[in-house]
Amino acid sequence: MSAALAASWLTQPLNASAVALGLAALIWLLHWRRCAFALGALALAWSLLWSMPAAADALRDSLQRGYLGQSAEGLPQADVIVVLGGGIGRVSGFDGGDANAPELAGNRVAAAARAWHAGRAPMILLSGGPSASTRGVSEAKIMAESLLKLGVPREALVLEDLSGDTRGNADRCARIALDHGWKRAILVTSALHMPRALQWFERAGLPALPLAPDVPAASPAGEPWSPSQRALDDSAQALREYAGLLAATFG
Repeated sequence: MSAALAASWLTQPLNASAVALGLAALIWLLHWRRCAFALGALALAWSLLWSMPAAADALRDSLQRGYLGQSAEGLPQADVIVVLGGGIGRVSGFDGGDANAPELAGNRVAAAARAWHAGRAPMILLSGGPSASTRGVSEAKIMAESLLKLGVPREALVLEDLSGDTRGNADRCARIALDHGWKRAILVTSALHMPRALQWFERAGLPALPLAPDVPAASPAGEPWSPSQRALDDSAQALREYAGLLAATFG
């Protein structure tokens, strides 16, 4: 297992707790009983904490609060709108051809279309290679076909269809921007992913202005301090973003 995969695996609270409990058992066998007890208690508390909706929401909000509620109309003019794959949504949702449809309010492709129609930039750069969920078709191509349905002409689209992670998105988009003479970009991705993405784009030499679509309203998660699997999943996603942000900052 590579270091990146190991780090991603450990961002799952239950996985991290299992590893810590295993270490606690080993320390117990070495007769360091107090250390073993403390580590075991910490392992259990770690998963319990991140299984609570209030803790999960606070963790996610710490990443995304500065990027929610943005409007394309409030952004300055740029040379290109860069859209990252990974959260395209159902392709059938674009069939209506309306980027302002309520059901597309939280969609990044629709957000890019709204920014383009608002005249924020003349070009859209779509970044994302094939993934396990796209059956060998690049995410860039899927996004391009969706944007065509939303009234963006094909000549306004540039595809980067090889990258498989955020660092690859940034490096390849920066090279394409250099070839086209683009100096100012608007970056479209989820608010949760935005801090990490902005950091990689900064390091790649293509500083970008953030534009995150609204987060769809979630159904009530129950009592804020009542453990749930959904809270564990939300926490794991946020912890993974923090791990990626550390790698982008110091890696």
